[in-house]
Amino acid sequence: MPPGGMLSDPSEPLLRMLRELMQRKGLNTASVADAAGLDRARVRRVLKGSEPMTVGELLTLGQALHIGPADLGWPDLSQADSGPDAPPTRPDEEGEDEDRLGLDPWGNHPEQLFRSGFELGCDFMFVARTSELADSGIPDAVLAQFADRDLPIKLDAAYHRYNQPRYDASGITLTLSFDSVYDCTFPWTSIRQVLFFPAPPEPDEPEEEPEERPALRLVT
Repeated sequence: MPPGGMLSDPSEPLLRMLRELMQRKGLNTASVADAAGLDRARVRRVLKGSEPMTVGELLTLGQALHIGPADLGWPDLSQADSGPDAPPTRPDEEGEDEDRLGLDPWGNHPEQLFRSGFELGCDFMFVARTSELADSGIPDAVLAQFADRDLPIKLDAAYHRYNQPRYDASGITLTLSFDSVYDCTFPWTSIRQVLFFPAPPEPDEPEEEPEERPALRLVT
């Protein structure tokens, strides 16, 4: 028994296998949920392990992923096809795992997006629900201006170091300039959109043409 006397969740190895299989096939939660005919948010929660999964949901997801009971260690009780609407798989590519960005599709999406934007050093903006920002530290005049709509915040890469992003389990705190400088906290649940403005890649330099060397020409 693990330290503390708590048993690990027996379903975690199965959920981990499903998540790894999705990643190998290049599938995300939305594509698998659509192929299985299940609610996207529900599939995300059950694959994350935050909600229990029914046997019916497991079999339906298995069909969408082209796996059967035998792959799960169960006796094959039916010969049901995976269906023509199941998402296509792609062949495994050598070194694919090494090329991944280290993002966690089951983790906190807003936090990972903010960390990516600051790490890349690119301009980005986000949109937050104004209704969740009453105690955020944002000036009351700004909240009043956006009382009936979401609040957009643009973060210029040149000022990222002044934003001083501070992360915790509930949200992110940024130093922002309005009529003055304010420390503003945005709950993760308030973040609706994150939009990046990436710097374009440097163009490949054209190959230099070999210099024409002078030559001696004989004239008769």
